[in-house]
Amino acid sequence: MKTMPSKVQPGLLRQLNERQVLTALQAHGPMSRAEITRQTGISGPTVTRAVSTLLESRLIEEESARVASIGRPGKRLRLASTHVSVLGIVIGTRQCEVIAAGLDGQVADDEREQFETPTSYDRLLAACVRHARQLMARRKTTVLGLGVSVPGLINRREGRSLISPNLHQIDGRNLGDDLRSRLEIDTTVLQECHALCLAEQVYGAARGIADFAMLDMTEGLGLGVVHAGRLLQGASGLAGELGHITVDLNGQPCGCGNRGCLETVATDTALVRAVNQRWQTTLDIEQIIAGSQEGTLELDQELQSVLQYLAVGVAAVINIFNPSKLFIHARLFDVRADLFDRLLELVATRALTPSLADCQLIRAAGSKRLGVVAAAIDAATRSWETGL
Repeated sequence: MKTMPSKVQPGLLRQLNERQVLTALQAHGPMSRAEITRQTGISGPTVTRAVSTLLESRLIEEESARVASIGRPGKRLRLASTHVSVLGIVIGTRQCEVIAAGLDGQVADDEREQFETPTSYDRLLAACVRHARQLMARRKTTVLGLGVSVPGLINRREGRSLISPNLHQIDGRNLGDDLRSRLEIDTTVLQECHALCLAEQVYGAARGIADFAMLDMTEGLGLGVVHAGRLLQGASGLAGELGHITVDLNGQPCGCGNRGCLETVATDTALVRAVNQRWQTTLDIEQIIAGSQEGTLELDQELQSVLQYLAVGVAAVINIFNPSKLFIHARLFDVRADLFDRLLELVATRALTPSLADCQLIRAAGSKRLGVVAAAIDAATRSWETGL
């Protein structure tokens, strides 16, 4: 019988093996070569070759295993953090954060720089560059990549912000290109909800999950949907703008130019606005959480309204996308321990019973910070694989 020649190139197989080693170390932490072999199913000699290449490329490091046994201890491998690092920038409507991390994703408290979001694009760009350079000087490592999360609609092909309803100073701007040219670092830009999806995929409860959704209801209301392991982006990368569906025809003005959008009534920001209007204060979400826990603020009326509208949005996601898991990212659940359970009860009255039965609702444990770090690490290692 005549056999067909394999179309798989040796170089591609090598890269796939090295990628599996990196993925295993990212998911499980430091391991010996033998443990990597068991975890990945790759043969011992192949793991040895992949490890040798990764060590030479300084993407992984070797450490002595903490083994209390007689004889020479084995060597364990970990993702590099001593000589190389990545940067991440989280752009928020009120506050921004610049962070540095090793390829293990660990961010120390002294490797974070926070600043209030400037009201002009030029000042925002300058602040990001300044704080990034400060971290680079402090860490004194080779920076392999930069991940950036931004709110609003992004043209995924260009990385350009089309419109950010709550941060209009970045409308029409390409923050990734501008940071790349000034810092001379490969830069990846993500929509902020997509950053949360990536954080859960890499570091959280969505590891190995092919179908899940992420609902971010902090400053605005964004939706990320992962189907068959891939992010659902739509024709132009604009899918997931659930927050700008009208739920109150005569409601509050929204930053998108419409009225009564879901994000005006079902977010941390909506709770803050309602509390401040009722009590004639200027509190932020942290102060509101503290006031409620201390018993100085009574929030039942405002919480009930936000939860009712949020249940509408959650039910819509469940009914339309049928995810196996739906992660919800919000601070308001820190107000009282029973609020998430209360949301589940409200969702049960609105979602289709069969769809809800197949979906697990989970409070998101990840953060945009972890998402941008994961994006920078992924881009850096893939660029290394392809020699870009």
